[in-house]
Amino acid sequence: MEYIRNKEFKPLTEYIKHTLLKFDDETGEREYCLMTEEAKFVIGALFKELYFLHKRGKCPQNFNESNVFIREDGIVQLRECNLDDKSDTKVFENYQDAQNIIVRIVFQQQKQYISEDVRHLLNLMNTPDKVISKELEYLICTHASLIPLRNRRPFFLRMYEHISFVLPQQPRDEQTKKEYTHCASPEKLDWGDRLQGNDILEKLLSLRTDGCKEEEINYFLRSYRHAVYHCLEGNMHTPEETQLILWATYPMLLPTMQQELWNKNQLRALQLGGLFGSAIQKLDLTMGPPAVRSRSQ
Repeated sequence: MEYIRNKEFKPLTEYIKHTLLKFDDETGEREYCLMTEEAKFVIGALFKELYFLHKRGKCPQNFNESNVFIREDGIVQLRECNLDDKSDTKVFENYQDAQNIIVRIVFQQQKQYISEDVRHLLNLMNTPDKVISKELEYLICTHASLIPLRNRRPFFLRMYEHISFVLPQQPRDEQTKKEYTHCASPEKLDWGDRLQGNDILEKLLSLRTDGCKEEEINYFLRSYRHAVYHCLEGNMHTPEETQLILWATYPMLLPTMQQELWNKNQLRALQLGGLFGSAIQKLDLTMGPPAVRSRSQ
C-alpha cells in the first residue's frame, strides 16, 4: 500500500500536455510529427511495465491514460486495474489499449500526422492472428521509434556492425547453413525491397531493376554510418542535430534493420535494451512538454 500511495508517481497526463506541432517536408508533400524525448520515455515505460506483468503471467484489465502513473526513474504503475491471468487474447487487448493511448494522447487523434516509424510500431501491435509472443513483445519494448535521440548513434552502429561483420563470421556447418544463408551479409537482407516506398531513399539510391540493388543499399548504409560516426567534423551540426536530421529524413531505416535482425532471431544478441535507459533526468512534471516536435526544432 505504501508503494501504491507513493506521491512521487504522477499521472501520465502530467507528462504530456501539448499542442500538436507538425511540419511539411521540402516538397510540401508530407506532413507528420516526431515524438519528443518525454513522450518516448513515458510510452516506453508503459511497454516495459506490460512486458514484465506478462512475464509474471498477469494482464491488466481495460486501461487508459487515467490508469497510468509514472515516476522520474522510469517506474510505471497501472492503478485501479484488476489483473487477470495471462492469455493471448488479453495480451493483445493490452497492446490495443496502449496503442489507443499513443494515438489519443501523444498524437491527439491526428492519425494522419503519425510518423512512419511510429506507424511501424503500431502495426506490430496489430498482428493478424492477434497473438503477441514474448519475442514480439521484446521487439515492441525496444522499438527504434522509442530510442532516445542521444542513443540513436550507438543503436544504429550496433546493428550495422552486427549485420556487416558478425553475421558473416557465423559457423557454416550443414546444421547452421540454412539458418544463415539469408543473413550472412547486408546484401541478403533484401534492403531494396524493404526500403522501397520511401521517396527520399529511392531518390538517393536510384534503385534499379538490373540486379544492382544490393550494392546500392550497401553504399547507402555505409554513407549513413559515416554520417553518424563523423558528425562532429566541420562543426556544422551537433551530434543531436545530426541524429534529428537523419531521424526525420530516414524514419524507417532503424526499424527496418531492427525487424530484420528480429526475424533472424539475432536481435537479443545485441542487448539494445540498455540504450533506452531507465530514467530521464529532472523531467518537468509541472510544465508538461509537447508530445511531438516539428523537424524545424
